[in-house]
Amino acid sequence: MFIRTHKMKSATSRLTVCPLGDIQWAGDEDDIAYDLLEEHIGNCLEQPTPFFVGMGDYSDFASPSMRRALETHVTYDTAKKVIADKSKALIDDLYRRLLKPTRDKWLGLTQGHHHHPVKVSELKDGTVVMEDSDVYLAKLLNAPWLDEMGVIKVVFPGGGVFRILALHGSGSSVFPWGPLIKLYRLMPHFHVDLLLMGHQTKKADDEVDRLIFPDDSDDIKHMTIKMVGTGGWMKGYINGRRTYVSTAGLGPVALGQPLIHLRPRVRKGTWEPRMTVES
Repeated sequence: MFIRTHKMKSATSRLTVCPLGDIQWAGDEDDIAYDLLEEHIGNCLEQPTPFFVGMGDYSDFASPSMRRALETHVTYDTAKKVIADKSKALIDDLYRRLLKPTRDKWLGLTQGHHHHPVKVSELKDGTVVMEDSDVYLAKLLNAPWLDEMGVIKVVFPGGGVFRILALHGSGSSVFPWGPLIKLYRLMPHFHVDLLLMGHQTKKADDEVDRLIFPDDSDDIKHMTIKMVGTGGWMKGYINGRRTYVSTAGLGPVALGQPLIHLRPRVRKGTWEPRMTVES
């Protein structure tokens, strides 16, 4: 877990938080809602002060069980190199095709379940330098690394702070509100304004209000906390092709990802984020 801070220039600067992940890129545009994703990224970049949050599973290689199998059964250095090179090529391809315009516009990037070591350099003595593919992508994007979970503090001049908890997540649910169950259980334990979770590829969102009793007055103030499932882009059903989703008769995922808009203001001496979710 990492805590990252991003400083805004004005107390009332507008900001759009753009969760981006669960792309599961494997090199074939037909596997994902490619055109919609390309359009979505363009729409994000047109927002007032857009910043992305990486939600994991950027490529579709490799799952936890696959990594364990590879570690156990792939023992030849040449085979390991070929696999690492292909993993790196997937990340390079995703960056070149879709993510390059988002460089320098990231609040943080979490690790998902699908990742693999990649070769980043080779020393003069022949030593191969490896790093995780998600770490490599974060460096390409100049995105702060959050690891499995991160808290992002967006700091506004004058004392306003907007806090985001981001994690790739886990679990499954047939219900559209599935991510909210896990986020609701986390919510009481983290003093944040926004909780984001991917993995389940559902775009559910809901909110709760926390009452705050200031020390210097008898006023009652409200802190609105939003919980958001961040969707995804991998198709489950493809014409003319069998997939694990169609084979198991699973429901299609909610393609697309939400935007979280902040329109801050100072009212009666109190900074308010005025957050809305667009999905």
